[in-house]
Amino acid sequence: MNNITSFLFRLTIIWCIAINSFCSLASEKNDKIVFVGCTPGNDLIKSQLGIPDETIIDFIKWNLTLDNLNGNTFVLNIIYGESQPNTLGFKDGGQKKSYQGEYHITKDNDKEIYQLKSSGFQTEIELIKLNANIFHLLTPQKQLMIGNGGWSYTLNNKTPDKNNYPLPTLTNSTSVLKDTSLQVIYEGRTPCRDFAAENNLTVNQSCFKLKWKLILSKDPKTLHPTTYTLRRTNSRESDITGNWTIIKGATSNPDAIILQLDPDKPNQTISLLVGDENILFFLHKDKNLFIGNDNFSFTLNKRLNTTK
Repeated sequence: MNNITSFLFRLTIIWCIAINSFCSLASEKNDKIVFVGCTPGNDLIKSQLGIPDETIIDFIKWNLTLDNLNGNTFVLNIIYGESQPNTLGFKDGGQKKSYQGEYHITKDNDKEIYQLKSSGFQTEIELIKLNANIFHLLTPQKQLMIGNGGWSYTLNNKTPDKNNYPLPTLTNSTSVLKDTSLQVIYEGRTPCRDFAAENNLTVNQSCFKLKWKLILSKDPKTLHPTTYTLRRTNSRESDITGNWTIIKGATSNPDAIILQLDPDKPNQTISLLVGDENILFFLHKDKNLFIGNDNFSFTLNKRLNTTK
């Protein structure tokens, strides 16, 4: 009997050690998070990254590792240059740079701002945390950086977790109507398959991106939302038209501001979280943010030059 008791005791100790080791490994795995994405290469980001002004950059490919196990350090690897037509790569393979440094987290009301400092930067780089899976680069004035029709300034968790996070409150509804233009255009490119499957879009098996152009029209007297035109440039279907509106609140956050296309048609409604008057983020049907990949994010950018 004593031998059996002793055996069970030892077995229990081994089991506890195994469980603790597993938990420790799981915790260690979460101590390093990798964010990826492709962004434009405007003058501001070139200056921050210490890239000469004259360098021609169509886009920058980011691989950012945040390590909170070793004193909040980071490693950033980028590839940049001119894009190789009809590919996701660069002419001649592009140019590469690597940076190391420390990051600090500050609070702006209920928002978390990650400040990255490195001897290789000309100035620190800041990102706002939308949730554990999505970060967005900020200007020195703490504004969301505005991308273009090809790429946005959103970075995505390379191995996103499946948790549902509350929507962030990034702005208020008046900011969307701040622009007195009667027509506002948003554009961008997003991953294809997940969005198409959820929204019953017909795409071919090789589809890896969707290119969007969203035109929002407003009442000339009140500037309130009226109609929209949505174009997917890889689609043979005609433009989608309908009504749009701005709503406040979602189940996860009563203060989130959401733009809805065709709010009266639940099966067809497309919802976007309003970042500010310049940035929109695609939402799932359950009002969770879509997570992009290393090539494209689920972000639309306001076209600042409307003459195109």
